[in-house]
Amino acid sequence: MRDAGLSTATRKREVPGYDGEVATEPLQALLEQAFPDATEVSVVDRTGGGDHFQVIVASARFEGLSLVDQHRLVYDALAAPLADGSIHELRIKTKGTQ
Repeated sequence: MRDAGLSTATRKREVPGYDGEVATEPLQALLEQAFPDATEVSVVDRTGGGDHFQVIVASARFEGLSLVDQHRLVYDALAAPLADGSIHELRIKTKGTQ
């Protein structure tokens, strides 16, 4: 049975015994460590499977940087979980603090 109006990509899958905070907390900590001046750090498990994430980081460190350079800084902060496969897909939103 399909959920009306939701594509397969946007529907969350239910994983028995899965605690989303277990997957997001380490990523949150890495981002907070990399961006101690951040006014916003958010990590959301988009699918409920623990490997597809959306992150939002607002930091003065992004001021004057291109979007590519801003995202590069986020990728650098999450290098370990990206390398070990903990993150399969990552959506990034960055913004300055002004």
